[in-house]
Amino acid sequence: MPKNLSEALKAAKTKRNVLSKQIIWESGVSKSQFYRIINGEEAPSPETKLKICEALGIESDTFDTLQDNSQPGDQSLDDQNSEGGSKRAWILSAVAASAVAVLAIFLVTIDRPASAALEPRVDVAELEDSTLFIKDVTIPDGTSIPINTTFEKIWRVKNTGKVVWKDRYLQRMTPATSLICSSPSRVPIPETQPGEVIDIAVTFTTPYLPGSCRTDWKTTDKDGNVYFPDMHGLYSIVVVTAE
Repeated sequence: MPKNLSEALKAAKTKRNVLSKQIIWESGVSKSQFYRIINGEEAPSPETKLKICEALGIESDTFDTLQDNSQPGDQSLDDQNSEGGSKRAWILSAVAASAVAVLAIFLVTIDRPASAALEPRVDVAELEDSTLFIKDVTIPDGTSIPINTTFEKIWRVKNTGKVVWKDRYLQRMTPATSLICSSPSRVPIPETQPGEVIDIAVTFTTPYLPGSCRTDWKTTDKDGNVYFPDMHGLYSIVVVTAE
């Protein structure tokens, strides 16, 4: 058993063969906040605590003990190497992109009259389409629910863009297994005007065994193409109890 959260993080990375940044992403907090929690410098909220426990593969009951034994320290080496590599890759990519851009402008310039302006190729609709999660209307994350129980999770979201939401769906991204809460694979999102607030409901049934149950959801069109791919989607986290 790990002596502290830092050891738990290393064990989780080894077991799952991932970098720390993957676990940080799953915890839903910033990198700096994640390491403050891991190093025992900050107490997480119950929701964040549950997410970190799930990402590290440890029981919630042991979290406080491990955090008490944690000491301030540097981030793990794999993150440092990853960041260094990412920075180098970013610099090389930026240089290459700049060279391509200069060449493209040169070719366009010699092929059109000097008075012709360069026309931007921007998908205005995509830039003006945005969403905002407001709150969990029912079943806050971390709620305890008995096995083999049906419940309805409701999220409240707002259309903060300038595009009408039409023919959209909330698509389950988590694979269905017998050990995770079952649900429809997707539910329709009602037509939503810009500035409008709506509730989206999904009916779940808890599995036959106790444990932690998380499902992730994203907005898609009828063909499964994801809207807002760079944003975190909605998710549901419940603790399944024996009774």
